[in-house]
Amino acid sequence: MPHTTDSPSPAAAAGTAAPTIAFTFDGAVPPGQVDWAREAFTRVLDHAHEPVLYVHATLAQEPVPTVSVRVDLNGRPVHAHATAASLHEAISLTADRITSRLQRNARDWESRRGRHPRGARRAG
Repeated sequence: MPHTTDSPSPAAAAGTAAPTIAFTFDGAVPPGQVDWAREAFTRVLDHAHEPVLYVHATLAQEPVPTVSVRVDLNGRPVHAHATAASLHEAISLTADRITSRLQRNARDWESRRGRHPRGARRAG
């Protein structure tokens, strides 16, 4: 039976603007893995180009270690999901996927507003 908990990030405890990460667990998830997930996701989200309003992570141990993260990036949803041989590996893969989605989101944000990536030349 899944259960949920809110877990303030270390940055939130220090008084910065990092959001609280809401966790949902499916199966017996070791506390050390929850701490690792909190650290990994907080580290990634500290580099977001827009305010992070909400983060929800689901950690599932059974039948296969799976991690899913939903982020509200200033009203824009960002989602990543990974399944791996171990929960630790699934957390790392999900953090990597969130990183790439945030980078793509920032790049697309610039291009939608008429700005061009550095080094790109306008055809004229």
